[in-house]
Amino acid sequence: MNAQITGESDELVGLSVIDSNDIEHVLDIRKKDGEITGHEQDGYPDDPSERTYSEGEHVSQARRYAKYYVDQETEHDTLPWDLDADQFEAVRQALRALSSEEIEKYFGDLLAQSLSHYADDPDVDIGDTSRPEVLPAEQIGGEDAVIYKQEIYLDDSGAIEAVSDIGMTYYVARGERKTVWRGDTPDRKPDARVELFPAPLVDPAPFRDYLVYNLRCQIRDCYLMMGLEPPEEYRVLGHGQYRFTGKYDSFDIYPPYHDFNADIPGYTLEFRPDLPITWGELIGLVDSDGDQSLYDQIKNTLFSR
Repeated sequence: MNAQITGESDELVGLSVIDSNDIEHVLDIRKKDGEITGHEQDGYPDDPSERTYSEGEHVSQARRYAKYYVDQETEHDTLPWDLDADQFEAVRQALRALSSEEIEKYFGDLLAQSLSHYADDPDVDIGDTSRPEVLPAEQIGGEDAVIYKQEIYLDDSGAIEAVSDIGMTYYVARGERKTVWRGDTPDRKPDARVELFPAPLVDPAPFRDYLVYNLRCQIRDCYLMMGLEPPEEYRVLGHGQYRFTGKYDSFDIYPPYHDFNADIPGYTLEFRPDLPITWGELIGLVDSDGDQSLYDQIKNTLFSR
């Protein structure tokens, strides 16, 4: 992807974007809110319904990249908060700095909600954890077919100031999903939002690392959705923003970046949670000649209090 600003008025920035198929897009972006007010290109059908999925995705990438380019090259804030990789990184660093007590303070309900899915799993010690929020009755696909979300707000110093209550995304019919939020949220745009599937993490420290890794994957998504290769630090495998997971899962234009086991050159799984023992001690628990699976050998250490 390449871009060049071609003109500017009091309200708009005009630019030319060359996408990864060498198709030129000519766009006008409104300075005050990043709205695209004009978009012309000759490489794909003008009617979105007549484009293939790949063609439609290239058009969308060009539009996202245009907003990113103007945001980076001018003083105008044209990038949506949920594609702002720099701001996500600031939140990621703020999350990494939290103590176990602070994780309990800000994300204790999210941890309990996630862990509550393992109440009947004999391998996971959930203690006296109860589920803070009842799952919606209209949800289909089983109890675990849910994604939990929580929005994060930073103060002027870059520390976490507030979080929202829990949001839930679930399916109500085939191909139709719904998101509901519990409680109140601050009256401003968030700086980031963590999105996670239930995980059998019982301690605040590894749960913090789970949230940090999710944001790392989301930063990867920000670049990929603009048609860019992410910086090396963000070439990781795992779930990021759920709205993009479907693209990775279903369409050939993208490899399955969300899949922990995917074989994508240059991309690796790098989730290494803070465990109650060292990695050396954990390796010492493993008997390669034993009859038990690796999971059975280490589960008591990972999933017990």
